[in-house]
Amino acid sequence: MSAASAAAVAPVADEAVPYEALAELGQRQLDLLSGDELPDGAELLALLQERRELLATMPATPPQSAAAALARAKAINDRITAELARHASAARRALSHVEQGRRAARGYGADSSRPRGMSWNV
Repeated sequence: MSAASAAAVAPVADEAVPYEALAELGQRQLDLLSGDELPDGAELLALLQERRELLATMPATPPQSAAAALARAKAINDRITAELARHASAARRALSHVEQGRRAARGYGADSSRPRGMSWNV
């Protein structure tokens, strides 16, 4: 049995349970962020609130038995950071396209020195 599969079936010490839950929450957040579409904001905020509440119950110094769960949580958090950067970049590109469209629309706008609308002076 490999070390990874042994860790997967090894019992979790009671004091490490909240840290396992932290890694699970991170995975759920990563799952939301991993798609091509922007994630559901309400669901993402709910996960963040759940994370805050869980962190508030944890001691300042984690037990040694939580080391594996914390390592997993950190790896997941690094991937979350990359996904957030990817979504932020996509949002910046989209906003850039909106600004280009606005500039183009202004270019087609009426010249303020010309009267607008139809002239009734014949």
